[in-house]
Amino acid sequence: MVTNSFPQHRVASPAKSAPMSESDTRLAFLSAMEAVGMKPVEGILSRLGPDLLRFRCEGDKPGKLNGWAILHLDGVPAGAFGNYRLGLSQKWCAGVAEQLSPAQRSERSAAIREEQEARAADRIRLQVQAAQAVEQEWERAGPVNPCHGYLVAKGIDGEGLRQRGNLLLVPMSDEAGKLWNLQRIAPDGTKRFAKGGRQRGLFCVIGEPQGVICIGEGYGTCAVVRRATGEAVAVSFSSANMVRTATACRSLYPDSDIIALADDDPHLIDNPNIRKNLGMEAAYAAAAAVGGRVALPPRGVAA
Repeated sequence: MVTNSFPQHRVASPAKSAPMSESDTRLAFLSAMEAVGMKPVEGILSRLGPDLLRFRCEGDKPGKLNGWAILHLDGVPAGAFGNYRLGLSQKWCAGVAEQLSPAQRSERSAAIREEQEARAADRIRLQVQAAQAVEQEWERAGPVNPCHGYLVAKGIDGEGLRQRGNLLLVPMSDEAGKLWNLQRIAPDGTKRFAKGGRQRGLFCVIGEPQGVICIGEGYGTCAVVRRATGEAVAVSFSSANMVRTATACRSLYPDSDIIALADDDPHLIDNPNIRKNLGMEAAYAAAAAVGGRVALPPRGVAA
């Protein structure tokens, strides 16, 4: 259960023969976080302090800052950390972890593994339920309306999609072709996925590759490239999924030339929680993973 209250006072700690250095304290605090399955995606050691720090952890979606931490370094070092996605909130005090016996360490590790396995099983159950629901939704959906606001704005025809009400449905399948999720696109371009549905490792291929397949993050970008070139495209749905989509396409179409369509995200470089161009880096990583090429958009043109 996540709590939004954070420690305001130091936690008493048993006396130690020698105080830890600030560097060792930060490393011990980070190790305690990683021991419970909280591993920051970016380095945070230098930013840890008495003010609430939000950051992205491994397993979080791009842009999600589910991790949080507070660390007091004066006096007896103490703090707290947690992860909203994992439902985790834990206090920490320098010296406490070091006093655990081997049996206590083993017991704590076993309890953590058991909790993680239970969460994984629950996540899979929700993904299976979502897959069953979206299969029915896809079957009941009709053809796209060419006057749909999103299609008109992008200048595309909705190839490979279906429509339910005013929502465009983009199928999200795995390498075996199983439908696991749907991306729903509203006329104003708002995009939503099925609640609890799987997203990792899913993609949508439009067209049959004739020696070339282009991989991009969004359906709009991919559809525009297909309209302009006639080549098959694969929608990865996120920068984090580009490499997996590329490797799946390499497996499905081993003789095809794979071109990664880069989204240009220069604004993220100045974001203190990201500090890199996610779209560019994802495209280059995807191309490198499969021996492909990268297509860059003109700077200043929105994806």
